[in-house]
Amino acid sequence: MTENAHKLWTKNFILVCIANLFIFTSFYFLLPTLPVFVVRVLKGDEANVGYIIGVLSLTAVLVRPLSGFLLDTVGRKKILLIALAAFSLAMLSYNLVTSLALLFALRALHGFAWGFTTTGAGTIAADVVPPPRRGEGLGYYGLSNTLAMAVGPSLGLYIINLAGFNQLFNASFVIAVAGLLCILAVSYREVRPEKKPRINFESFFEPKVFSLSFIMFFTALVYGGIVSFITLYGDHIGVKNAGSYFLAYAITLLFIRPLAGRYFDKNGPVKIMALGFVAIAASFVILFAARGMIMFLLSAAAMGIGFGIVQPTAMAMAINRVAPFRRGAANGTIFSAFDLGIGLGSILLGFLSKVVGLSYMYLSCALIALIPMVLFYLKDARAVQPENQ
Repeated sequence: MTENAHKLWTKNFILVCIANLFIFTSFYFLLPTLPVFVVRVLKGDEANVGYIIGVLSLTAVLVRPLSGFLLDTVGRKKILLIALAAFSLAMLSYNLVTSLALLFALRALHGFAWGFTTTGAGTIAADVVPPPRRGEGLGYYGLSNTLAMAVGPSLGLYIINLAGFNQLFNASFVIAVAGLLCILAVSYREVRPEKKPRINFESFFEPKVFSLSFIMFFTALVYGGIVSFITLYGDHIGVKNAGSYFLAYAITLLFIRPLAGRYFDKNGPVKIMALGFVAIAASFVILFAARGMIMFLLSAAAMGIGFGIVQPTAMAMAINRVAPFRRGAANGTIFSAFDLGIGLGSILLGFLSKVVGLSYMYLSCALIALIPMVLFYLKDARAVQPENQ
């Protein structure tokens, strides 16, 4: 019975991982291609790219707390299915965009759907993973994001070169619908609060994970510089296929995430997080110095090591701090901070790059990346991890 209770690769876990793979593949189709769409088709500049990329994350921030509350009270699967339907339709609607203003509005609406979708999928994953294997399980779940990143950007660039942007948006829609069908097949007993919850601040935010949220905010802030400008920076330094950055990053994550998760489950976060923070900072220093493919890919590998440690470890720590019926709120709080970081990072770093250039913008990111390390070791590294729930 104990062995069965600790089984990780159940039907539900596999389905939610596959659904997440489809969701993120659809999303990553647009990661390297949307900046190209803004510059080449809509005739925008780097600042336009920054706020077009950033607005999705910022609007996702607004709905994360609400999504967490609804996931905990109305039901995980019901809310996620509605969100996935909206997410799919948003992908299809990119075919209708003819101006920067329309794209900005669609990205804002897309951000609402994205906020609900990713919070919902992550919460269901946390529900179906056995508590003693939570770090490992969420590490494997994160690999579905990683596999999407390995194929999505390069495949997206291939599609626009072969068939154009309309076929790219249609393909994104089809893949998102496939994710919806996977969630339809998930079935498990959801944990609900015994009493009807009161509507207050803590209905939407989980204070127990605020310190971890600050860490994820600053980590995501610098990552916003990658998702928004790495394609343009690759062109700047003579790298023809900038999608190779995401491929190298993803391959590194494939190896790091499970190892980091198992290490956390057995030994805790103190030592492994130090390696993660240093690797993120180092990746930006390498990127600043890069003048060709080798250093470009080395930076991606360092970023993979850093994010492959920091993100899943922080998420597992957050889930371990709360009761089962508060996992939606915890995920919503953490993801809100992450999206806010990416959104502000995309916008602020876009303006910074216009002043100092992309190279020195990335060097600045190396310094910013040290802030979450300081925050972690001031508080969270000292906190005693509660018993898994």
